[in-house]
Amino acid sequence: MKYVASFIFFFVSVSSFCSCTGHTEKTNNSAYVQDQGSLITVERFDIDFHSYLIDPTTEKEISLKEKYPQFLKAFGTVTVDNKDVDVDSPECFARLREYFSNKILSKIYTDALSQFADMTIYQQQLTEAASRANTLLKGKQLPTFGVHVSGFKANTIVLDNYISISTDKYLGKDYPAYQEFFEEYQRIQMQPEYIVRDYLKAWLLTEQPKSNKRKDLVSEMLYEGKILYALQQLLPDWSEADILGYTADQIKWCDDNSKNIWKKTVDQNNLFSTDFLTIQKYMDEAPYTASISADSPGRIGAWLGLQIIKNYAKNTGDDLSSILALDNNQNILNKAKYNP
Repeated sequence: MKYVASFIFFFVSVSSFCSCTGHTEKTNNSAYVQDQGSLITVERFDIDFHSYLIDPTTEKEISLKEKYPQFLKAFGTVTVDNKDVDVDSPECFARLREYFSNKILSKIYTDALSQFADMTIYQQQLTEAASRANTLLKGKQLPTFGVHVSGFKANTIVLDNYISISTDKYLGKDYPAYQEFFEEYQRIQMQPEYIVRDYLKAWLLTEQPKSNKRKDLVSEMLYEGKILYALQQLLPDWSEADILGYTADQIKWCDDNSKNIWKKTVDQNNLFSTDFLTIQKYMDEAPYTASISADSPGRIGAWLGLQIIKNYAKNTGDDLSSILALDNNQNILNKAKYNP
């Protein structure tokens, strides 16, 4: 059974997303949050598990199994060679202790705990987003959120009504350990503040799974565009650069070259292409989009998709729920009238 959406590139390739059911812990009620003014609470598996690593007692093993019955199994699976584990087996905890005994990983773990010692600011942002989701998406409620440390393995673990993110992927683009493992274009995404965006994107991807219809570039672009547009509505104070994970200069380049981006995409017959490599060039994380220009940012397809959906929303006045439910690509293109 798959438990994990392991995003080395931080949700930039929506086609790699997966989820599974089975988590039964209590979910956050966004309507209650809105009425009572209380904060959404992020579950701190990272702290509880670190306490166990420091003092690995049987009592703490029992406590972890009782508090995180489904998540612990998923966490063990992705950290122990991506194989299903039996949390009732002594071998499970022994292998977890062995994995986290690495000195470099131990340092990363403590740095992550230090960076995210106080989650209040992120809980506040999630609470505000929960209120907006409840209004804009007709009563939709956010799931329970948690954090863990994976050692650069599983960025996001998704269960039914539960999403956990690995905080060791959000220690800042200049974090020393990142230099060895990640390229500069990847490190741009590894900022602490992006954890809120990525929680919400993970949730939107589970709420709006991909259609099994035709797989072509325009389908990928518009699917990603709808998700990004929804993020803009849930995080209205965020810049488009931060929603996309671009720098300000990259957004400016896209805006300045929008006409040429669209012209090349159409003239090269890429828009409706089903070629895997073509789709990959437009949608996957990379230093630049090879089909467009060496000066372009990667994932131009995501940027294009967002522009088309924004045009569609402006021209039609459709609400967010209706936009997320759209499944006729030609109709979207016709009504968006995107032609910079």
